[in-house]
Amino acid sequence: MPEQDGQERRRYPRFNGLGLMANIGGKLVRVAGISAGGMNLEAGFAVAAGSMRFTLYPTENGKVDINHGIGGACRLVREGERLVALRFDPATYRLVKFIAECSGAGPDRDSFLSR
Repeated sequence: MPEQDGQERRRYPRFNGLGLMANIGGKLVRVAGISAGGMNLEAGFAVAAGSMRFTLYPTENGKVDINHGIGGACRLVREGERLVALRFDPATYRLVKFIAECSGAGPDRDSFLSR
């Protein structure tokens, strides 16, 4: 929703899940939305009050690419029946670069995945 001065509330653009999956709390869940600041995951995993570790994986043709995941930490922002909102804590350069490349907003995705 736009703020009164016409600016968007969000600091970073949000992308639909980009086909990403997250391993969090020992469970593989679908990423519903992601930005440089955080992500929305489908509910159904154990949520912790403090910092939680996760690993994001790209998918291709319905298969999770476990060889090209990236890990990080996040904190709970909001928990609903269908979605859980998390913010990256911290949003590292490598994590933001991974998101940009998966979204097509950064350098060629294949060059990142071949590293």
